Amino acid sequence: MSFRARLLLAAFYLSTAVVLALAIPLALTVGERADSDYEAVVLGDAAILAARVSDLVVAAERPGSLPPPARLDRIVMESARTREQRVVVTDAAGKVVADSDGPARRGAFYATLERPEFRAALFQGRIDTRKRFSDTLGEDLLLVTVPVVDRERVVGAVRLSAGTRAVETQVRESWLRLALLGAVVVVAGVLVALLLELPLGRQIRRLAEASTRLGQGELAARVPEEGPMELRVLAGSFNQMAVDLERSIEAQREFVANASHQLRTPLTGLRLRLEAIKGEGGLAGEQAAKAELELDRLSTLVDDLLALARATAIESTASPVDLGALAREAVGRWREGAAASGKRVELEELGNPHVWANREDLAHVLDNLIDNALRYSPPGTEVRVETDERGGNAYLAVVDTGPGIPPEDRARVFERFYRGASGRQAGRGTGLGLAIVEEHVRRWGGEIRLADAPGTRVEAVFLRLPTER
Repeated sequence: MSFRARLLLAAFYLSTAVVLALAIPLALTVGERADSDYEAVVLGDAAILAARVSDLVVAAERPGSLPPPARLDRIVMESARTREQRVVVTDAAGKVVADSDGPARRGAFYATLERPEFRAALFQGRIDTRKRFSDTLGEDLLLVTVPVVDRERVVGAVRLSAGTRAVETQVRESWLRLALLGAVVVVAGVLVALLLELPLGRQIRRLAEASTRLGQGELAARVPEEGPMELRVLAGSFNQMAVDLERSIEAQREFVANASHQLRTPLTGLRLRLEAIKGEGGLAGEQAAKAELELDRLSTLVDDLLALARATAIESTASPVDLGALAREAVGRWREGAAASGKRVELEELGNPHVWANREDLAHVLDNLIDNALRYSPPGTEVRVETDERGGNAYLAVVDTGPGIPPEDRARVFERFYRGASGRQAGRGTGLGLAIVEEHVRRWGGEIRLADAPGTRVEAVFLRLPTER
């Protein structure tokens, strides 16, 4: 996961956790406060109504009294219309004296077990508040029942039934506003994290790009020393490392160039003297001829050591390389010489991949692999150069039908100076050829390996460079 994704996820998780930690208790408080306020309003209405009708309820319970006057009905109906509530008034015995909606028959006994709120108000003299679901209205009802008191005596009860749908809608709207506010806070937190990441991510990407260019041989790659202090220090360290690396490689190049000149000059002089002694004949001439063979081996070793030193040096010479064209050129170079020794060099192009590398390095890889295949194979051997592409990889392989590499030598064939039993039997050699091949292949991000096949199959695998079709 990228640095940007980690930072944005961290900001998202943190802001979400903070919002939830604050919003959930606040939402619960809003709901409780809305219920409490609504209950207080209904309770106040019930208490006021009880005070207003107390005289009328007392008059209604006197023996021989007439039905409650129209004034009681008018007060009850006005109160019900004002709050859109149902109002039921009973006397001290629990009998209905007024009902704003009318379903309760006047004189019906309402202080039953099914209506415990009236029993609490009439017989215990306390205010009762509860919720009950109404099948008729399809919503919860808030029932507030208060005793009607006259001269400290309970003379009746007033019950207000108020629907809670409006309060619930109001609470849900408040929760929705809280949710929207929380979403805005989370988005703002992520945006702030994104704004903070932009300069950090830009500098990190610059470091990554510069390190890639440096690895590809662009020794002049540098990073601007800007941004936060930590990144400025890191960029400064990277730039100093690049400077030191450039100096080290320049010194290595200079050493290789000087060593090449200084070593070849005395070797050439020594060869001329040995040839002169050999021309005189006799015992000294025979010894000079043997010394000349050893001198050839020494010259080959010097050339391979210098080639290995150049292979490990980083140079800015990479470019797109057509492996198919490279293989065709190599086969053309070696075909005639192989035919002279009774062997064949053939080409098999299964694909035409392109890779990002140094053309001379890959040509050297092919030359070394073909040379090894021809050197360690008997007459009649076929050496085949293959190019292929599978998925995102490019393959360059050299295959021969010779005796192959003994199992005990396969794990060490790429070690420097290791020749194995078959290598020693083949005669002259330095044991550096495959080591040089490995250095060239790894230098350009590839992998060199021995594949399981009859004879010997050496594969170099690179990342394929996309090409236009």
